[in-house]
Amino acid sequence: MMLAGCANEPKTSQPWLSSIRQELGYLGARNWVVIGEAALPIQSRPGLRVIQVDADIPEVLDGLEQVIEEKHHVSPRIYVTSEMAKVPYDYAPGIKEHRKDLEQALHGRETVRLDNEILMKLVNDTSKSYRVLVIKTRTALPYSSVFVELGSGYWSAESESALRKNMESDTP
Repeated sequence: MMLAGCANEPKTSQPWLSSIRQELGYLGARNWVVIGEAALPIQSRPGLRVIQVDADIPEVLDGLEQVIEEKHHVSPRIYVTSEMAKVPYDYAPGIKEHRKDLEQALHGRETVRLDNEILMKLVNDTSKSYRVLVIKTRTALPYSSVFVELGSGYWSAESESALRKNMESDTP
């Protein structure tokens, strides 16, 4: 996998990282980023933007997280498919290494596991109203795509809840 070989290279040397940096500048809360496996189907929708990179999913996820930390205006909620944990090595050689590399690329960040079909539906529904960036990678492993829902980097769900409660208490 690519991640092991990239440990000594500066992350900014990847040519695709500047594309992600530029694209992420346009995105905000409620937008999604999908870091897709090579065979991820792409729908033809006006809300989708697709870029292709010559890298594997863990490396791109690591780069995306780096850009998110630089930008500060969004925060990620990361989803992985439930199926990925059950894909057997016999049918997908390399899946064990991929899982380890993905775990490293997450840097301890919590993930939400959902069925692939549910995640694809969420992306489809989101693209009707909001922008979705799809980053197609060279990873050729089933159910390995990573889905990232962007939230506000400076306004949390707790902040929103407190605001709403405060507004309700001010109502006569």
